[in-house]
Amino acid sequence: MTNISEISSEFSFEKEKAIARTFSKRFQWEMILMGLGQATIWLSLWPLVLNGFLNLWVGFLIASLCACFAYLPSHEAQHGNYSRGNSKLRWLDGLVGHITLITLKFPYHMLRITHMKHHAYTNNPEKDPDYLNAHTNSLLGVIKNVLDGTTLQFEKYLDVFKDDKAFINSFHRAIPLALFYKLAPLVLVVIFPLETLLLWWLPAKLGSVYTTVFFSYYPHLGTSTGRYKDTRFWSHWMPRYLNHSMQLHFIHHLHPSIGHYDEPRAIEALKPFLQARGVPGADEIPDRVSYNPLIKI
Repeated sequence: MTNISEISSEFSFEKEKAIARTFSKRFQWEMILMGLGQATIWLSLWPLVLNGFLNLWVGFLIASLCACFAYLPSHEAQHGNYSRGNSKLRWLDGLVGHITLITLKFPYHMLRITHMKHHAYTNNPEKDPDYLNAHTNSLLGVIKNVLDGTTLQFEKYLDVFKDDKAFINSFHRAIPLALFYKLAPLVLVVIFPLETLLLWWLPAKLGSVYTTVFFSYYPHLGTSTGRYKDTRFWSHWMPRYLNHSMQLHFIHHLHPSIGHYDEPRAIEALKPFLQARGVPGADEIPDRVSYNPLIKI
């Protein structure tokens, strides 16, 4: 393990942060387009399918794809990466954060507050809400846990953070919407049974599996605790745009304000710092981040 006290001043945290800050300014129109776009497409599937303009099974495939693209735009909103500290644009974080999650049937405030705790306590078995997702023994185990709801331990974290007023308040703000997402499919399934199953319930399940596997499991697999040790660089058989470039997720944990589409250039610039700090897998980071260097054959 790299001893922080032995790090050369050439790779100081101050210099690292200054470089990272240069990649934390651009307006993320891609994420907004993805978030509002997938939600609009998903909503349009209902009248198209119900009026016979689109085959239900085609609708199911499109809805499932929308669900896989639903979390990332909200994730950026959770970090305030649309408003960038501008109070006049804070509504944009909430707008994108809420709307993009309709496809997954999850309340924005609930995911935001638990995700903030994940960043604060990454890989802490008692305080990291993502711990079970990242430290299940196998990929199949992760999928099973998502499908049966094992990892949704909201009651546990309400108790763990019971003295954190901001956490409790945000959680309770999310409850009405959480109830709506439970009740709405139950009402719709009576009127449109197959459509509700194939356009919402099942795609939401598949999208949740996809999100958990690539956002929680792979980035933290085999890692420990500590700023430079809790998230890793990894390779995969999938081209990175098909798994939301989560091979690069470690840079997000180090500098959450870097926009998702700016992460590759930030990693190229910060690679010597990442190697000096001993980030897991840093020696395997290519000098130029593109499709092929991140594919594991």
